[in-house]
Amino acid sequence: MITAHGGALRTGRNTKAYFNKIDKYGADAIEVDIWKNGELLYLSHLPSLFRYKKRLTLRYAFEIAKQKNIKINCDLKMNGITKDVIALAKEVGMEDLLIFTGCVKLSDDKYIDCGQAWFNSVGIDYTTQNVKKIKEKIDGYGNPHFAGININYRRLTSEFIEECKKYDLKLSVFRIDGGNPLKKYGKLIDGNITTNQPVKVRKYIEG
Repeated sequence: MITAHGGALRTGRNTKAYFNKIDKYGADAIEVDIWKNGELLYLSHLPSLFRYKKRLTLRYAFEIAKQKNIKINCDLKMNGITKDVIALAKEVGMEDLLIFTGCVKLSDDKYIDCGQAWFNSVGIDYTTQNVKKIKEKIDGYGNPHFAGININYRRLTSEFIEECKKYDLKLSVFRIDGGNPLKKYGKLIDGNITTNQPVKVRKYIEG
């Protein structure tokens, strides 16, 4: 899976320009950053304390993604909103195209009954030596919607990737835009790559 990082192709994160270029990305998923104020789920990379009502809403993002039939990676920027995001996704009819990263927690198991959850943290350091423990901890929940872990490409090594393959621990990696990281890891990753250059990354992987 290839995810167009928020602001891909220099469109700006969480902007209408980003959504307007969905057809140009050639991606399997798009990404948005999510906060909540009151009952409003809105898009922003940083919290918007006073102007949040002028931000694009998650409902807007869901409706666009549904129209385009594309998955949407909800990068949660605060704790405790997984349940609310799922409720809205079901209301809009987006639950089957839903992806979680960011502040999604293993303890959200009781809410996650759709989509995919990729965990930035499971309480165990993401190292080669800990891969088996990480896999066992995630699998211990028995939740089919728990997809794997979400990790910064700077923390990757070839040994870590191979250990993940050994234990069938799937990886979602952010953010590989090209250059040496793409050449070194692009064709080894079994899961997802989030990138600002989705066309370039897909061409390299499939080439």
